[in-house]
Amino acid sequence: MRKNKKKVLYVVIAIAATITLVYLGLALFFTKHFYFNTFINGENYSASSVNSAQNLVLDTSNHYTLTINGREGLTDTITSADIGLKLEFGEEFQNIIKKQDAFRWPISLFTKSEYTVDTMVTYSQEAFDSKIDTLCFFEQENIRQPQNAYLSDYTEEGYQIVPEDKGTVPIHAKIYNAVKESVEILSNSVDLDEKECYTNAKIVATDRALQKECDALNKLTGVKITYTFGEDTEVLDGSIIKDWLVTDEGKLDINPDLVREYVNALSRKYDTWGKKREFRTTGGETITISEGAYGWWMNRAGEAEALVELIRSGKSEDRTPLYHAQAAQYGENDIGDSYVEIDLTSQHLWVYQDGQLVEETDFVSGNVSRGYSTPVGVYGITYKERNTTLRGANYASKVSFWMPFNGNVGMHDASWRSSFGANIYLTNGSHGCVNLPSKKAEVIYGYVEQGEPVIVYGGQISVPRTEGKQEQPETVTVPEENVVPELTPEQQIQMLIEAGVLNPDGTPVQPEGIPQEAIPETSVEIPQEAPVQPEGIPQEVIPETPIETPQEIPAENLAEIPVEAPQEIVGEVPQVVPNV
Repeated sequence: MRKNKKKVLYVVIAIAATITLVYLGLALFFTKHFYFNTFINGENYSASSVNSAQNLVLDTSNHYTLTINGREGLTDTITSADIGLKLEFGEEFQNIIKKQDAFRWPISLFTKSEYTVDTMVTYSQEAFDSKIDTLCFFEQENIRQPQNAYLSDYTEEGYQIVPEDKGTVPIHAKIYNAVKESVEILSNSVDLDEKECYTNAKIVATDRALQKECDALNKLTGVKITYTFGEDTEVLDGSIIKDWLVTDEGKLDINPDLVREYVNALSRKYDTWGKKREFRTTGGETITISEGAYGWWMNRAGEAEALVELIRSGKSEDRTPLYHAQAAQYGENDIGDSYVEIDLTSQHLWVYQDGQLVEETDFVSGNVSRGYSTPVGVYGITYKERNTTLRGANYASKVSFWMPFNGNVGMHDASWRSSFGANIYLTNGSHGCVNLPSKKAEVIYGYVEQGEPVIVYGGQISVPRTEGKQEQPETVTVPEENVVPELTPEQQIQMLIEAGVLNPDGTPVQPEGIPQEAIPETSVEIPQEAPVQPEGIPQEVIPETPIETPQEIPAENLAEIPVEAPQEIVGEVPQVVPNV
């Protein structure tokens, strides 16, 4: 038992002695060597002596190569042999060992120690300068000037920012310093772009001013406006708008003159106001009508102004142009299938709705013998009104159904007449209106709507004189309040004309030598609202009360529109429409 204990004791003493010897031996070893897990300048020098560490660094320096990376994959190198590179050591390695506590070496088994040693690198300055000058980055074939970022031309995607080209123009001084710093710390590589060793473009793709300009251009050219003219469409988009862009005092804008040219072109292409029309009559004859005041008449100035503001706002839309006047439909036949056809020769009219005849009647038109012929041409119903009084020179007639279509000329009931049609209009016609039987007028009034086409054609323009017995005019009864019992309104006016008080057109005769504003008032009352008509055109009836313009039709499209072709399309219209 005792022997066993002694054996164990001897073993323990032997182990302890061994450990002590190992510990003391290693403690002595680490007085001249680095600890385990010692890293100097990133290299592992565990258990190495100062001399071996220095020799390893020297060996590395003898094979040292610095890789220099430039733009666009261009690289070059500098080796220790190129510049005669050598290393000189100070006391840094020895100082690391002096700082070690040799008796605490076991701790190094579990911890990592890192150090940076500044070795003294020496090289030939002349060789270094020469090597820098011969680097490939300075060769002319490898040098390209930088280009600023800029805006592309317009494409289907709009304007784009074309990124800058940084170029490859090296800055010698910066490359020199960057390489020098890398060599002195024995770095393996250096990136010249990261060290800002190149000149750069002054304007880059992220430039705020450039981005702002691009956004402004795309706001204007990104607009898409689609006009529909029947089966035809006109698309206004950036491909056109780009040519309208101007810069005024540094601000991007639209050239209004070019917008007007565009609108004018649309107007010339699609307007039908004042143009000749082929019309097939109920009798089967195809006639050409060049007179009238009907058709598409674009408001060029208004549409151009609206278009400029729309583009400035950057809004896209399907758009209908602004119009002075509109027709029933687009296309060659802008009259459509709903209209009133008035044949002055036969003194008969037809009313069509959607291509179907819904009403027809005889009528009495303007008195040819007195120069009151109803104007021919294509017109549109200006408006319609019930129970109004029509006033002219020295007459006023109450009507129940009033449908004007050419200024003061229109269709209305004529209760004072007992017969219609035939040749009554030649010598006993109206002042230009189309007189209808009362019942027929009521039916027609129910069919026609504002803007509906009225086609007037035919008729005699004069009454030939006949020898012998003259045809007696039909006796016409007019409202009692409007006439002198012994004379009809026409007879009263005729007497005043024959007496030299009135001109044939119903206007007062101006004495010679007296200014117009000085003409004394005559006993003949001419209503202020009755416009003075040109000679030969009937001075027809005016409503007694102002007519309220329907909201859905702009006032500019009503009777006050000049019957003469608009000034803006003069030269395009074959024949000027007569004034009302």
